[in-house]
Amino acid sequence: MGGPAVMMRYWNDEEVLKKLGLAMGIPPTSGDAAASSENSGPDETEDVGTEDESIVHHTASVGDIEGLKAALASGADKDEEDSEGRTALHFACGYGEVKCAQALLEAGAKVDALDKNKNTALHYAAGYGRKECVALLLENGAAVTLQNMDGKTPIDVAKLNNQDDVLQLLEKDVFL
Repeated sequence: MGGPAVMMRYWNDEEVLKKLGLAMGIPPTSGDAAASSENSGPDETEDVGTEDESIVHHTASVGDIEGLKAALASGADKDEEDSEGRTALHFACGYGEVKCAQALLEAGAKVDALDKNKNTALHYAAGYGRKECVALLLENGAAVTLQNMDGKTPIDVAKLNNQDDVLQLLEKDVFL
């Protein structure tokens, strides 16, 4: 319906991101995935060694499938959590990096890992309208009925954000 250009316009819209974050139970003061990557300073050394930007989180966020596979092969923790409890799968699905999400799942990443607000990767994918990631998560047994701290399921988050295509996938999965 608007293609990647429209999606990126909204992805970079701070107000839209705040609304999505609130819908998923993320307080406005905690930086979300998009904001934290955009607000990092020009000094690349800031990102090195910080708790929030491990190699698996970074490669999953930017779609660096080869870097992610290499990190996993060298022993990086596929379920490592950042300070908000998010795993690389949360990031991959939030950013719509389906190949990275697939690699993480193949490596045995927990499909229903919860962040500090009890959001799963499916909450992120549903809220951001990442249809391919939603389908992948459902194929791998992601729970559609898990509630976050606000009592919202991925279906609720998709409804709140008018993600109709994603909503159809989620509702279909519930009734199967």
